[in-house]
Amino acid sequence: MKVVASLLLLASACSAFNASPTNNVASRRDFFNGIASAALVAGAIVAQPPAAMAKGSSSKGKTAAAPLASPINGIYSDPNHKKGYRVVRAVDKNNAVVTLQDEPKGPIITVNGKVKTSKKTGTTVTLDLSPKGGPKDVAATLNGDQLVFPDGNAWTKFTGIDGIYSDPNHPAGYRVVRSTGSKLSITLQDEPSGEVIEVAGKRKSGGYSIDFSSKGGPKNLGVVVKGDQLEFPDGNAWTKL
Repeated sequence: MKVVASLLLLASACSAFNASPTNNVASRRDFFNGIASAALVAGAIVAQPPAAMAKGSSSKGKTAAAPLASPINGIYSDPNHKKGYRVVRAVDKNNAVVTLQDEPKGPIITVNGKVKTSKKTGTTVTLDLSPKGGPKDVAATLNGDQLVFPDGNAWTKFTGIDGIYSDPNHPAGYRVVRSTGSKLSITLQDEPSGEVIEVAGKRKSGGYSIDFSSKGGPKNLGVVVKGDQLEFPDGNAWTKL
């Protein structure tokens, strides 16, 4: 608006400067022509988008792709390692990441998987278990809530609160929620290249309480399980993938 006002004043000043008693008609014509020209220029400026007004400015805040919902996602038990767990998470339609721990105090190992889906064979995940001392290309077939291996072993997906969740406040991240009795272990990553943070929770009357202090949040935040969602007091809800 300052630009518009300045242009109008400039047009008025130019017309007044050119005015003379012997050419009053021309003076008035020049005055109104000046206003019209200023209005056209001002209109063009107002119509310009911010990017055109600020040349070289970049657009920030692009929405990242949400984590992939997949039938293989979940927390699994392995009968060969009854005290351990297997977290299977699809990162895109062709790839998965599997985090394994055989014993509560054992090493946590991450292996990669290739996902294939066809009408003939269904969904298979070929895992590179070499970081764990196993074969490099063992294929597991999804059968209901199980991943079945060629040797007859089968990982079974946990139900209930256990699972992999998306958070609308961090659409490119994920939340892995595991329960052990009345306790929760939660692994969070807000962005693909962000820090992986561990937080803990525990069961309480009507739901759970989560300690987000390691993430800079409240120490005793309540959460309620409703279907496939974890609902928080502020209205945010994590959705199971």
